[in-house]
Amino acid sequence: MLCSTARILDTGPSPMPEHTDTAASAPNGITRSHHATDPHQTARMQARVVPMPSQSWRIPNDGSDKTNKATKKLHYADEKPKNNPYSRKEVTYVCETGTDLCAVVGGIFRRVREARELGEAHGKGVEARLDESSQAPTTMRQTQLCVIPNCEEIAKFHPFDMLVQSINQARRSARDFVIEKKGGAGNDWVVSINCAHLHPEFGEQSPKQQLEEMKKEDEGGEIDVNYKEFKRQRDMARRSPYPSVIVEVQSTPPADFGARSEEAAMEAAAKLQNAKREAEGVSSDDVQKLEALFRMSAADKKTSSDGDFYDALGEAFGKKQIASQTPLNMAQTWVLKNDPKFNKQTSQFTTSNTRMVDQAYEYVFNTMAMLIAENDSRKGQTSYIVLPKFVPTSATSFDRFAGQISNIIRAIPSMKDKVLISTYHPEHVEKSTQSPVPILVLTWTK
Repeated sequence: MLCSTARILDTGPSPMPEHTDTAASAPNGITRSHHATDPHQTARMQARVVPMPSQSWRIPNDGSDKTNKATKKLHYADEKPKNNPYSRKEVTYVCETGTDLCAVVGGIFRRVREARELGEAHGKGVEARLDESSQAPTTMRQTQLCVIPNCEEIAKFHPFDMLVQSINQARRSARDFVIEKKGGAGNDWVVSINCAHLHPEFGEQSPKQQLEEMKKEDEGGEIDVNYKEFKRQRDMARRSPYPSVIVEVQSTPPADFGARSEEAAMEAAAKLQNAKREAEGVSSDDVQKLEALFRMSAADKKTSSDGDFYDALGEAFGKKQIASQTPLNMAQTWVLKNDPKFNKQTSQFTTSNTRMVDQAYEYVFNTMAMLIAENDSRKGQTSYIVLPKFVPTSATSFDRFAGQISNIIRAIPSMKDKVLISTYHPEHVEKSTQSPVPILVLTWTK
């Protein structure tokens, strides 16, 4: 997953094409999609960000439908895809109405996860239809714009820019993680997700950055006025009324080097072999009848000797109940014995069965937001996040995952000195940190 620049242009007001709105609610926001309905118009549309008066973009805190009316100020214009490389088939608007930045970060990762799942579902659906139709597989491309109107911590451009850069860095580092991915149709498809951002003060430099730029200009001797104007217009094109994140997903079919024809030939050969077996007189119905006969003979056979044997075992070892150990119970037992920071009065345990990186980031930051909402001051407390199915065979991947969480936390102004991240993992070199399942530890310092 690579980071790319948002392909949204500031071209001024344009007439609104005919469209229909379909709204769907989300757990942390409001969603609205726009689709073209005129059959004579092309299906692709170009998103144009139009600066609006501040009052027309005033979004209430209650998350009502007025938010959707405000997001409709982003205009569309139909363009032919051959002439416009920035055209999009569909753009969806969502609104993160939360005020806590940890919850907002969790919401951003949720949008990334949903985009990945959408791309994977497209690949599986196309693979399932390939046998029924002779059409070539199609590429899916969709864009989502997430507006964040109520979070005061990202009202300035520099903190917001640092946050989005740290999120993209975490997504890039995930390419080296050892992930246990489930097999199935559509896994060969390439699902790429790009994440960019817009801001009312996009491109504004801090005094330190301005001083560095002036020094470079003095050293260079010449100033390219045209290039400076180009940079100014580029920054203006990414200025939106509110801080926003753009998530774009593209699902591309795998390259066809003749593998599909070989698979089709193998399937045809298997069908022919099954037909020959049925022609020889042995069918699946005959096999089912034989299985039914064996089941009946096993049920009628008396096994008194076997029963006496197991009864004798029960008397020798006593009647004991076998209780299955869950990963959470295993983690709690190990922490109780090996972690001196554990306090049975204040420590908390949470668990998730996620396998994917974006979903793990989402769970961690949503858990942190939940803990902060319950009690803002947790100085000296320890929280344990148990992730039994997330990189269970790679301690290096889990440590890098924890390191990227620390980088994102440092980009959050209210959290950078509030919590420390550490890990326990079954594959750690030191025995003192070899837990039965991966555990992420949050140590609260404030």
